Amino acid sequence: MNALDKLRDDIFLSDNNACFIERDRILSSIEKLDEDKNAPDYFQRVFARVLDNVSTPINENDYFVGRVVEGLPEEGVSSPNTLLLSTGHMSFNYEKILKIGLDGILSEINENANRLGDKKSKEYADNAKIVVDAISRFMLRYADEAEKYGKTKCAAALRLVSHKGANDYFSALQLIWMLHMIASCYMGNRDYAFGRFDQFMYPYYKEALDNGATRNELTELLAGFFVKTDEICGRGTWNYQPKPILPQASKQYINIGGENPNEFSQVVLDAAVLLNLAQPQITVLLKPEADKAFTQKVFESMAVVVDSLHIYNYELIKKALINKGIPEDVASDYTFSACCTFDLNYRNIREEYYSPSVPLLCETLNDREYSSIEDILKVYGEKFKDNIEQAITNMIHCRDDLFARMAFAVDSLFISECNNRCRSILEGGLEYRVFNVFIPGIATIGDSLAAIDEIVFKQKRFSYKEFMDIVNSNYDGNEELRLELTNMTKFGNDTEYDKYAVMAGKYLLDAIDELKFDSNVLIAPGFYSLERENSSAAQIGATPDGRKAGEAFSENQSPVYGGDKNGITALLKSLASLPFNRTVTGGLNLTFSRKIDENILSSLVLSYFKMGGFHVGITVLDREKLKDAMVNPEKYKSLTVRLYGFSEYFISLPKWQQEAVLNRTEY
Repeated sequence: MNALDKLRDDIFLSDNNACFIERDRILSSIEKLDEDKNAPDYFQRVFARVLDNVSTPINENDYFVGRVVEGLPEEGVSSPNTLLLSTGHMSFNYEKILKIGLDGILSEINENANRLGDKKSKEYADNAKIVVDAISRFMLRYADEAEKYGKTKCAAALRLVSHKGANDYFSALQLIWMLHMIASCYMGNRDYAFGRFDQFMYPYYKEALDNGATRNELTELLAGFFVKTDEICGRGTWNYQPKPILPQASKQYINIGGENPNEFSQVVLDAAVLLNLAQPQITVLLKPEADKAFTQKVFESMAVVVDSLHIYNYELIKKALINKGIPEDVASDYTFSACCTFDLNYRNIREEYYSPSVPLLCETLNDREYSSIEDILKVYGEKFKDNIEQAITNMIHCRDDLFARMAFAVDSLFISECNNRCRSILEGGLEYRVFNVFIPGIATIGDSLAAIDEIVFKQKRFSYKEFMDIVNSNYDGNEELRLELTNMTKFGNDTEYDKYAVMAGKYLLDAIDELKFDSNVLIAPGFYSLERENSSAAQIGATPDGRKAGEAFSENQSPVYGGDKNGITALLKSLASLPFNRTVTGGLNLTFSRKIDENILSSLVLSYFKMGGFHVGITVLDREKLKDAMVNPEKYKSLTVRLYGFSEYFISLPKWQQEAVLNRTEY
């Protein structure tokens, strides 16, 4: 068994009940001290004490050093401790970090603080020095420990990057991992992403080849880097029995592709195939004509690492951003830092709002009587706009000063604009405020409008009030009508009934476009539900499409469960009719009952993207195996399934979510 296999096995032997015990002990002891939390450097000093006192463990099989001691939570120790807590949900500017190193970042901050000359900027620079010095000391301690274990290459890399930038492929990966681990595990939060990984790592890869390294050697090293991402959260799930750590079940995202895929973009795919674990998630920003060899490689890889690779229509999103007024250079450099959540790379932190689009529809339908679908949509659009405006306004103006100072302890140092302004991410340091606005249940919304139009406005079998009274009674005494509604043609079958979801989508996006905020605020809309189609369903009454109160509504961009009956080509045509050219986030799961040939995958996805499709993630289900896993979980520790923009270990999911996966239409 080689080192990579041993590290992979360690993931499945880890304890998902364990916390980062040393961190929590140290922070619990600090909390008992009588210290002034309002001191401008309080959280930076706390962070430094943590890094100065935690261990520097090493596994003999590690390709890159950097681990966190784990243990079961102890009585009297808060786990996870929130004395330190960042915003997370971001990508660092790794290109700059690798080039100029920690000393270079600190030098830039000092120059900017002197240029600005105000007290706040001076405090920013002083605090930055505390944090940078602490990280440097931690890396040097790790270098000494690595030397003892005979890991001289790791030791040399750490001694270099503890102050300076990376000088080769190996030291670049070692620096990235150290900062990622520190931010995720010691500062603490979810969803730190790696940004446009293939772009900033390519020069180091090319130099390594020029110096005699082979592609296979560099691929294995990258797989050794990737396996570290699985160590953070083990096999915990984000919404069910997560580890008692601040990252919980954080997903780690590697973005590749875009305008200029390169040879290293393909190496990323090779490394993901070689590792073949749930993490990291490979997010492909696909512009098919940019590099045909890369495009082919994407589908070769997707056929193998089905659950941990997904694809976005790069050019579609870029054009939508430009149409929203984003400069082309920024629009070309977007990323996804989690799930299906959009970012302008390291220019923002992720902020998001799941609109109550289905409850708002129910409220609208019961607000008054209507005589046409257009009348319903006008009122619905206004309610939706008011809801989004209030939510975003609250998010813009809601800032906890204590948390703002706490979050600065690490994150702001690796966001260039924060350092230019000498202001933290929550105190005006960001270039953009990006708010992902998710619109769940678009198919349920469209199907409900179709039912009203057909039964009330066209057939005139009931008055509007009579029909809504039946719906609001949860179809009590009207089961025959409910079944008729349930069996009506649904969105997803390439028929005229698709127009209702399309109309609704356009009205809701129009409502978002009418909102007026500061020029640096970007509302990033998309059709996406995460798990809310199930988790919030209990609070939602019956809908006119035949769905009873409390039942799940439609998932993400997909039709209602079982609603697509005309095959996958019809499904993709329906989906492509949605106004994706005005969205920048969202997701689609395509579920197959068997492994799909790479050429078939390529034809499906590329044809879909040509029609205007937005995103594709693939799930391959062996229904009988999944059912057996629910009964005999001990047999299926490594079994993964794609949920939304990420994958999870199937046996770690709650029963309702396992059943939701089984309810998806298979092709």
